[in-house]
Amino acid sequence: MPTSMTIAEAALATGLTAYTLRYYEQIGLIDPVPRRGGQRVYGDTDLRLIGFVVRLRGTGMSMRDIQEYVGLRRLGETPESIRLRGDLLARHAAYLRGQLVDLTETIARLDEKIALYRAIYPDEPLPTPDTTVPPASTADTPSNRRKHA
Repeated sequence: MPTSMTIAEAALATGLTAYTLRYYEQIGLIDPVPRRGGQRVYGDTDLRLIGFVVRLRGTGMSMRDIQEYVGLRRLGETPESIRLRGDLLARHAAYLRGQLVDLTETIARLDEKIALYRAIYPDEPLPTPDTTVPPASTADTPSNRRKHA
């Protein structure tokens, strides 16, 4: 049975706001959503496309590139459309692979530094976000605020 959702339900299902869904439709990031009685009605196909758009945005793909992808998708399953969509996604995947290499190298460097610091101070635990030192008390610091009578 096909899904039929209001914009509020689609917002909950996708993790986007109703405003964002309307904006994505306005700028062509998602297909125009059919309406019933003046209300947008999101179906399975709409939700799949929105989910894919959300995934692409999550990878850092630009809005412009996603708009291009959706525009090519609207051309149908022509050989040219399929080739161009594949090329666009391949370029983005190559970019992500480069990011992954950079992140992997950065993590390795951080791990080296952590090991070095732990070797220098083996008996003292390194602070973690849960055990950070609280800021110094400002009780002895004079206030710059004006005093009211």
